[in-house]
Amino acid sequence: MDTIDIRKEWEQAAKRIKQDAKVCIVLGKTDSGKSTLCKYLIHTWAASGTRVGYVDSDLGQSTLGPPTTVSLKIFNTPPHQNNSANPLYLHFVGNTAPEGFLLQTLHAIKTMVDKSQQQGSHITLVDTTGFIDGPVARILKLHKIEMLRPQRILALQAEDEMEHLLRGYEKMGWQVMRLVCSKHVVTRSQAERQRYRSEKYKAYFKSAKIVDCPIHKVAFPSCIIGTGQRIQPAELPKEACIHGMNHLYMEKCGTELLIMPDHMDVSIPVYKLKGYFGASSVVLIERQQLKDLLVGLNDENNTTLGLGTVTDLDPFAGKITLFTPVSNISKIATIRLGALKIERGEREYGRTQIIQYL
Repeated sequence: MDTIDIRKEWEQAAKRIKQDAKVCIVLGKTDSGKSTLCKYLIHTWAASGTRVGYVDSDLGQSTLGPPTTVSLKIFNTPPHQNNSANPLYLHFVGNTAPEGFLLQTLHAIKTMVDKSQQQGSHITLVDTTGFIDGPVARILKLHKIEMLRPQRILALQAEDEMEHLLRGYEKMGWQVMRLVCSKHVVTRSQAERQRYRSEKYKAYFKSAKIVDCPIHKVAFPSCIIGTGQRIQPAELPKEACIHGMNHLYMEKCGTELLIMPDHMDVSIPVYKLKGYFGASSVVLIERQQLKDLLVGLNDENNTTLGLGTVTDLDPFAGKITLFTPVSNISKIATIRLGALKIERGEREYGRTQIIQYL
């Protein structure tokens, strides 16, 4: 704690929150010092015998778990540098920012806060992303607050950059405490933030191995892979003759039609197929694009066992090949598809929308 610039109002806030708060949310823009403030609060409360649950929901610059996750750690004593990571639980969201994953983000945060309270935390401290500008950020932050119903909202501001949010919260009856950012806040470049994520990925995937997982034993919540009736080439109408049909996998489940070509260089008569099979929607997935995709591996209770990257998905052989540190593959019940490509479990090299709905 000697390296932290502790302001007087931080000390006062810590005392007030400890008196009456069960849930406290920390808001602030990127590089405002939210993690530093959380570190101070955890240290202060734990040192006084308070059991603190720390929910790290900064998807891109996470302190506890790997990027793209919301994680939880319980502190009964002040954290040391060698035990501040290694979360008790984590929940996969799928992206390093909430955009495009708002429901997943809210669900993950609520799940971790609930687990914190189930673990007997006296105070649950929720660190958030620096996503504060624009209508999407406004909606996300408001629903997060209404969902968690915190007794205190801690707002870190350099000037008045969050007043467009905070004044509205106060009108709705929420208790907002405004704090000034530390003088020693360091602004990190995009390259530095990317390097930080790469280090986190590298540490997480250090013990990862290549494993095969049977498709028929798992569910893919974002699509119908393995849940429908496979369509054989002979079942296709003659007018839907497709070059390279032997490498085109199709399934139908209800009114959904799944089409999985190896590459998108195949001309697929989507609308003819929809009409012929009576499908209201087509789910199109290019198998090649799945390679290196970051995925979440959850058990039957929807608890994230860990992360993995896709080496290959072969629906004809009925298996998905993963690179993951998760050792007990038999516990995997669902595989959640993310939006990031991770090379060799280290470097992000792109974002992608794997599923196209037609």
